[in-house]
Amino acid sequence: MKNLKKIFLFTLAAGLLYSCEDAYKIVQPGEYNYDIAFRTVDDMSLALVEVYDNISTEDIIAFTSVFTDEAAIGDENGGQNLDEYRFQLFATNDYAASFWVNNYAVINSCNRILENADNVVLDSLSDTFENDIIEKNRVITEARVLRAFSHFQLLNYFSEDMKNDAALGVIIADHVPPVPANTEQLPRSTTGEVFDFINADLDFAQLPENLNALTNNSAIFVTPRFVNGLRARIEAYRGHYPEAKTYAEAAIVGNTATGFGLVGPNVYQQIWSDTTLNEIIFGLERPNGKNGIVSNWFFNGASLDGGAFLDMSRTLFAELAESPNDVRYDAFVGPTSLIAENYETVFDYRDEDVIVIGKYPGRNDLNLPLNNRIKVMRIAEMYFIKAEAQAATGDLVGARATLQALRTKRTATVLPTGLTAQQTWKAILDERRIELCFEGHRYIDLKRLGTLAGVSGVDRYERDCAPFQSCELSITDHRFTLPIPIEEINGNRVIRSQQNPGY
Repeated sequence: MKNLKKIFLFTLAAGLLYSCEDAYKIVQPGEYNYDIAFRTVDDMSLALVEVYDNISTEDIIAFTSVFTDEAAIGDENGGQNLDEYRFQLFATNDYAASFWVNNYAVINSCNRILENADNVVLDSLSDTFENDIIEKNRVITEARVLRAFSHFQLLNYFSEDMKNDAALGVIIADHVPPVPANTEQLPRSTTGEVFDFINADLDFAQLPENLNALTNNSAIFVTPRFVNGLRARIEAYRGHYPEAKTYAEAAIVGNTATGFGLVGPNVYQQIWSDTTLNEIIFGLERPNGKNGIVSNWFFNGASLDGGAFLDMSRTLFAELAESPNDVRYDAFVGPTSLIAENYETVFDYRDEDVIVIGKYPGRNDLNLPLNNRIKVMRIAEMYFIKAEAQAATGDLVGARATLQALRTKRTATVLPTGLTAQQTWKAILDERRIELCFEGHRYIDLKRLGTLAGVSGVDRYERDCAPFQSCELSITDHRFTLPIPIEEINGNRVIRSQQNPGY
């Protein structure tokens, strides 16, 4: 994110340089244009690999953890994330800009593949002709799914109300922008229009000939389970619960690939050490050379001595500690933590009560202490969506049973019976908080489920937040929708009157 301002200045300079047609219609000797770059199916496949490499949810996870109630300011903090922890959110916020830029960059790369797919003409006389057809369909299908996913990511943070089709959404990017880019300035479409566009891409992906092309069962690529899981998430966020339940159950059943279904405590630990893909519907590989997820909270590594500038919040820790045998306690609370029994009265609270975030332990076996696979979607989320759908349709007993099925696998305590509707929603929200912590869900969850669960705002411990005057933020606050970044406002005159309320 430190490079965002440089990127903006470069873009501005580029706009000035390309202000005349003669300036941007320059063909350099040996220039590698798209009609050359996309000639074979292998070319398309390589371009798609680059799309996967550029998908990023790390900033979403970082922002969510510190802006809500997952993280607290650590004893090694030197000013990192203080603005977000204090709920200081403006159109100049780097996270908002990063979400906007990163997702539109992925969308643009997908559009380049889709627009140039016609350049790839298959040889009907080739021995590989039939396989080439399948591979071409696979690349096109995955590109459209990833385009849909990125549009949905944008809606999550920039649509004021995902349940209101008339609310302002984001810009639909269905083509490669012209050069220079400032010759085309597009407005925000409504949330309903963006969902229509997303669903068209996903409908295409679920056509039999395209779905059958998604033969790769690895969770680091788009699979039929991910398409169902994405649709389940979309419908749940829109409040379309019958559809959400259908898609969630389809994602839970999945296919016969190794690793579907909830796992027991021993295997669960391996999910976070990246030694298994069990329970992961879609994940992002983070090899050497990529920014590591661990650096969202640590300078050097996920340990007490690793320079923790953000710790786990006391309130999240309390939720985990309620079930002493819960495997998630050992998985998420770092073993080097300093846990003060008298944390309410200890004099030097920040130095003597240090709860280390252990969910991402790094890959020390590969000498990558700051890197771990990003779990974009896991099967546990599908259980929560199913429980939401059951609660929304009045099946409170079924919702409790669905939650308990997951809690049993985690060796957590048994949920009480006879829960009211609000108590059931609270149980869903609480279970999501524990299971999905530091995966980028809490910000959206509070916004969409808080009122149903009777939760008024973020849940921070006073000794964590009082020194920063940041203990309260209502879930109805305008800051639960991000501002359109100032770079977009300044560069797109059409969108200037479409800023989100409060900014």
